[in-house]
Amino acid sequence: MGSIPFAHMISVQEALEAIQCEVTPRKSELLAVDRALDFVLNEDIVSDQDVPQRDQSIVDGYAVRSSDFAIRGLQPEGSVVELEIVEEVTAGQVPTCEVQAGRTVRVMTGVAIPRGADAVVMTEQVDVLDEPGIPLGVARFNTKSVKEGQNVMPRGTSLVRGQGVLVAGTRLRSADIGLLAQMGREEVRVVSKPTLAVLPTGDELVAPGLLPGPGKIRNSNGPMLIACGRQLGLDVTDLGIGRDEPEVLRQMIECGLQADVLILSGGVSAGTRDFVPQVLEDLGVRTIFHKVRVKPGKPLWFGKAGNARQTLVFGLPGNPVSSFVCFHLFVNSALKKMGGESLDHASLPTATLTDRFDRVGDRAVYHPAQLFWNPQGPMLKCVRWQGSADLRALSEANALAVFPPSTVAYEAKARVAFLPLD
Repeated sequence: MGSIPFAHMISVQEALEAIQCEVTPRKSELLAVDRALDFVLNEDIVSDQDVPQRDQSIVDGYAVRSSDFAIRGLQPEGSVVELEIVEEVTAGQVPTCEVQAGRTVRVMTGVAIPRGADAVVMTEQVDVLDEPGIPLGVARFNTKSVKEGQNVMPRGTSLVRGQGVLVAGTRLRSADIGLLAQMGREEVRVVSKPTLAVLPTGDELVAPGLLPGPGKIRNSNGPMLIACGRQLGLDVTDLGIGRDEPEVLRQMIECGLQADVLILSGGVSAGTRDFVPQVLEDLGVRTIFHKVRVKPGKPLWFGKAGNARQTLVFGLPGNPVSSFVCFHLFVNSALKKMGGESLDHASLPTATLTDRFDRVGDRAVYHPAQLFWNPQGPMLKCVRWQGSADLRALSEANALAVFPPSTVAYEAKARVAFLPLD
């Protein structure tokens, strides 16, 4: 995709499409299953066996023939079924005895059903009686009826050999890791994750541990954006603080271009000391767009380097909430596609707005909000927010309420889209 004219402020959707056009998914790698959490599969997984491999008990109890209980209704009132216990099978063992009429086998959860049995009665419904000459005793059943298949999980109920289990493009969760292990997989092919470098810029920035002097502020963007990347499981390089000096910025940006994605914050507006765009141009980074119709985040800059890595470069606004919103809205979409995953911003989830919202205008607004559920479904409450520097409001939010440009207010109970904050 060619560069968008510099003076042209584009929509959020146009910006997302421009970014996606420049993203190439990373190559795949073979990774140990216990390290593959949150990676995206690059192969289809099929089951190598039936699960379970045999009919098995889903409770601790007694394997029986349901026919031994079918005649109970013909017996005198108050009579009970008593069966001789011929074997006990614990976890890791297999039955050796066949269950014949008048007999039962004590089984633990997950144990294969013995031959001849077709049901299991829970331990809580059985009393064991000592009887001379019967080593394991007699089971007295305090239950009215037993149905064939009761408390039995048939072979192949969960999976059948050759059945598709997970498809390429799946982001692996903890349950998926367990499933892969159940399939006997020690390694799995996944899409490699991109590397990320973060460079906050500005002479006004000081380290968080220092007390800011006149005209100075603590560097919150750097730690915040690094945390955003690490939350995605990425290898993130902290480049430090870039001072507003072209040669210093050049050296630090050159280091950042060794990553797959470079994030800069600050220095991309129109101030006399906003040197970042010119330094990037000097280093062969092509400008794709600058400025988006979004609030907060209007000064967003995006480009692509001509180096071997084809590094994607994002120049985020210096205000922390703007940087945060731009990361989750724009940078995240690139990182996830590079890692083999897709983000569909055209079909974001929706929730019911709790209160009237009238601060929209000609730019799309991504407002910090609290997402919660009540009996009517998901609800969104916009937090009190004092602008792009108000990180306190952002820390109270677990979502961004999305308000497209509008000349009228969004009334309470309106359905609005939201972007979850992981």
